[in-house]
Amino acid sequence: MGLYLPILYGSVRSQRRSIHVARFALERLQRRPGVETRLFDPAELPFGNLIHRSWEWMDAPVEVAQFEAEMVRADGFLVVTPEYNHGYPGTLKNLLDHLFEPWGRKPFAFVGAGGPYGGARAIDGLRLVIPGLKAISIPTMIGVSQVDKSFGPDGPLTDREGWERRFDVLFAELEWYALALQRARQEPAVDSAPTGR
Repeated sequence: MGLYLPILYGSVRSQRRSIHVARFALERLQRRPGVETRLFDPAELPFGNLIHRSWEWMDAPVEVAQFEAEMVRADGFLVVTPEYNHGYPGTLKNLLDHLFEPWGRKPFAFVGAGGPYGGARAIDGLRLVIPGLKAISIPTMIGVSQVDKSFGPDGPLTDREGWERRFDVLFAELEWYALALQRARQEPAVDSAPTGR
């Protein structure tokens, strides 16, 4: 059974460097057998600030409806985010908050970029958000510190094989969770907790 694992990128800044990490992740994930993926860049999506969530937006641009449809059919997500001032960008939170139902009972994997700890603090913040979306964050993550010295337009600037291995390990874990939860979502829903004795 195939998996659809889109990549969600978290910045719209004109000088963003972490986009190189996201594009490398896309190139690697596209190589995985049985996996379909696509990079969603908020700079190319007409969301703006969170004035209307998807179900409140009567005259939403067609791109918004298309984005929601893609998230509905997704089996899991890879988030690539920079770290700004010990946190994740508002752009990324805005993107997540536009939807709700499509995220539920699906796994999220994280790649952080920037700062001395490779975006770890941004990822820690996102791990608090994901349960609010009724989703799961997988244990493994990747941190890219000093992103301007680590990645360029063609991918890693040094130790390309090492970065490929790290990303492949992350993808393997994301796929495991995505397959397990894909099967679980096909089971009849449990409407209530078991009663006591």
